[in-house]
Amino acid sequence: MRAGLPSTFLSNLEAEGPFERRSIDITGQLKVLNELARGTQNPSGYHSIILQHILPTTVEYIQQVHSVYPIDLIIAITYSADPETVQLLKSKGFTVLVPPSIDYMLNDLWKDVTRVLGELRHPTIIQEVGGYFANWTDELAKCEGFGGCVEDTKNGLWRYQAAAAKKPLSVPVLSMADTPLKRVEDSLIGDACVYSLEKVMRSQLASILDGVRCGVVGWGNIGKSVALAFHGRNAVVSIYDINPVVDMLAYGRGLFPLPLAQLLAESDIVMGCSGRCSIRVADLPNIKDGAILASASSKDIEFDLVGFAQLCDVTDVTPAGAHCPITKYQIKTSGKSFYILDHGTPIDFLDMPLQGAILDCTCSELFVCIRELASSKPQPGIVELTDDLQTLVAQKWLRLHSEAFGGSDAEKDKVFYYPESWNWQ
Repeated sequence: MRAGLPSTFLSNLEAEGPFERRSIDITGQLKVLNELARGTQNPSGYHSIILQHILPTTVEYIQQVHSVYPIDLIIAITYSADPETVQLLKSKGFTVLVPPSIDYMLNDLWKDVTRVLGELRHPTIIQEVGGYFANWTDELAKCEGFGGCVEDTKNGLWRYQAAAAKKPLSVPVLSMADTPLKRVEDSLIGDACVYSLEKVMRSQLASILDGVRCGVVGWGNIGKSVALAFHGRNAVVSIYDINPVVDMLAYGRGLFPLPLAQLLAESDIVMGCSGRCSIRVADLPNIKDGAILASASSKDIEFDLVGFAQLCDVTDVTPAGAHCPITKYQIKTSGKSFYILDHGTPIDFLDMPLQGAILDCTCSELFVCIRELASSKPQPGIVELTDDLQTLVAQKWLRLHSEAFGGSDAEKDKVFYYPESWNWQ
């Protein structure tokens, strides 16, 4: 077992290396979404506002949504706004807003959106990622014709649930955050995060993951896939979850659940996957000297960066031309250092996190949520996408993306008649 990262690791933080980002064209890959859009009517004349990760892989989704529910405003999430894609969407005639910070998105973005909604004369739905409007549903409800929000992520769902615990929500919120179909995406996000981490280690730090002690904090759907990806790269993996039952489940899977203090003290790499602030100021003394911290979560929530900055000297040590920012935190009292990748935001967005056929599943589920919100017009509060609509998306996906299920003979298979086929004799 390797005791730690190689001796070249820290010295390579000052190395220089060019990085070239190439554009990606996935036009025509969203087959299910295309079929759903062509088969959807919009009799009530709903429009939409889309808050999304603006990447090359998002363009076709936006175009398909726009073909049914015209998009009045696109809001780019601050940490995942690809400049070339933003310009491409603007050249196609879309209005694109890139907020200055996550803090602005959480506290001030609602003012921009309600201003736009106030100028519209048609019903509108917001599709968002991250719960940015959770505390502002009263203001959204004042806008005539507002139909509600679609929420994509678990972190966003938690924000809406927290807001609802204080006061009933004033608009319907249709969530796909905890559906079985969403878990398909989550199972791939972990590998995307580890891929991006490994790419940074190879290109900027002259290191690899083999034999390195890696800690996973938060063993939910994404944490499980992160741990599996680390294991597949021959790392030594330990996990920590605040839920003791989850720790027991990890033990039963052959992983090593450790107390958080011990995990931090022994891990060369720590991946935060909890969806909440997992590493706090109180945990600073336990972080191993020279460790790397990266996030697989939403926004910059996993690490208390503001608190860290009060007790540490903070230095940007990103190599010139490198694609991943690296920040060094040196604890003033002890002199120990650790490193945060990409300002604590989700590291997978360095390399287009979700692509291929599974992207079609996620985009199609989002579209079905918008369609359901526009057609059923539920009462205010949190609503989850129903099982039958998830089944519809999955059946279309199998038919269009799986060669085995795409043939004429396969169309007779019971999977295409589920759940009624449970009762077939």
